[in-house]
Amino acid sequence: MSDIFDYLKWRGDLSFSQDSLNNIDAMILSRLSYLPFEHVVPESFDQSVSLEFAALAFSPVESRDDILWKQDPRLLKAVAKCPRFKSIRASGYVNNIDYDSKMQFAALVFDLENGVRFVSFRGTDSSFIGWQEDFNMFTSITLPSQLRALKYFEQAAQNTGSRFMLGGHSKGGNLALYSAMNCVRSIREKIDAVYNFDGPGFHRELIGSEQFEDIRALVHSFVPQSSVFGMMLEHDEDFSIVKSKNKSFMQHDVYSWQVEANDFVYLERRTNSSYFISHTLDGFLERMTYEEKENFTRAFFTVLESTDNTRFKEIQKAPFSSSASMLRALKRLGKDKRSALGKAIIKALSSAKENIYDIIPNK
Repeated sequence: MSDIFDYLKWRGDLSFSQDSLNNIDAMILSRLSYLPFEHVVPESFDQSVSLEFAALAFSPVESRDDILWKQDPRLLKAVAKCPRFKSIRASGYVNNIDYDSKMQFAALVFDLENGVRFVSFRGTDSSFIGWQEDFNMFTSITLPSQLRALKYFEQAAQNTGSRFMLGGHSKGGNLALYSAMNCVRSIREKIDAVYNFDGPGFHRELIGSEQFEDIRALVHSFVPQSSVFGMMLEHDEDFSIVKSKNKSFMQHDVYSWQVEANDFVYLERRTNSSYFISHTLDGFLERMTYEEKENFTRAFFTVLESTDNTRFKEIQKAPFSSSASMLRALKRLGKDKRSALGKAIIKALSSAKENIYDIIPNK
């Protein structure tokens, strides 16, 4: 079965004027935002470099600690070699971590042919802040990264006659949808498409809005058959189910998604495990009060931060010393925080028990 690298070999010689942007192209552009392009892609929207140049200037060795998936540098190298992508110009690269507001945000813009710009939002990286912001998604209707994404898109769209497409993988897909929904109408009218690749949904207050109805027809959402992350929170848009060669959580890796010709390989429904996990998570969250969710998140990340690390990759490099630090931190936690962790585990198990025999989908 073929993947996106096979697609690039087969379709990479055709320009976008010869064969217009498709779902796989959108996924590739969405994935490229995960690469650490500091000192490679300009921060300004008025200055840009080609993907061919970006690949030459990018150093996988110097950036290895910031590379989330080992296939990402390979993807950059592959697109830089094919005529379809190598002349695309990249600009507006930002990568912000804000410890005070618990925000992780990164994005860049790709100039395609015919005056179209693709705004690519990065999903969650390996930083504790990025993951803590994801946890905060269950208690906050709006995240700092969503507000930052909206501001970024409106800045990119000002004073230009370009048309726009927005996209992202994981949290990046959520940011693309949020930006399209909430930008001013004059900018929303410039949007041709919004792509969400296995990104979480929103609280009901947001997806039931008039702004969402304005962009509904423009939204293209995709999840793998055992999707977990893409099923979180509420979705009101249709989504396509893509076949992945990986199992369970690892299907979140878009490099495992299967393609045929110039599109994905689609399935009729998600797996039972995907329904089970999403129903279990929903039940778990319903059992917890707002205060319990906040206490659990604070306690969990207090334990993680006790390692004096800032990224999960750093814990992986020193698992024994990190584990010892976390055990000491767990013992030092106050009674309330220990109780929050214990209650969360009990409620998660209770929710799983309820759903274990009820995982057959309704449709």
